[in-house]
Amino acid sequence: MGKFQIDDDCLAPRRTRWINYSGSDPLAWTREGTAILRNCFEVTTVGTGEPRWMWDWSGDPIQMYHHRMALHTGTTGRFSKIIFSVKMVGFKYKAKNEGTFRMEIEPTVRHKFEGNKFVMFMWWIYWHVFYNAVRKTLLERCREMTEKFVAIIKEMYSMGSLEEE
Repeated sequence: MGKFQIDDDCLAPRRTRWINYSGSDPLAWTREGTAILRNCFEVTTVGTGEPRWMWDWSGDPIQMYHHRMALHTGTTGRFSKIIFSVKMVGFKYKAKNEGTFRMEIEPTVRHKFEGNKFVMFMWWIYWHVFYNAVRKTLLERCREMTEKFVAIIKEMYSMGSLEEE
């Protein structure tokens, strides 16, 4: 039995995109994140998750790390899925609702297949003849969903333009 997995970076040649913010209500993303991901990536509540959420309320400023993910499988076909990961590190002052955060956005298209040696051989032929065009379409769709997400974040925080790193 053989298997393979290929992860394509949607924002290639970069792997991630960064958003830096300083201003009022920097932790709004933690309240609205699931709804935003469901809207952008057309997933149900089951398609989103929070692998890690850490905060320190004892000090001033409040510090936090928040990692949220979405898994889009609706329009990707049987062998692929779009995985969208958002990691945020930030802080907020208790006296006033202001602070900063840095958000890392990492969209990936994962292709996964398994079978015996003959099936794997036939899959590679199918991949090169037909599925590569599907792969390119999925990467473009992933980029579009990522840009939609960035636009929503910009609107949410009233950001004019973003720094590119």
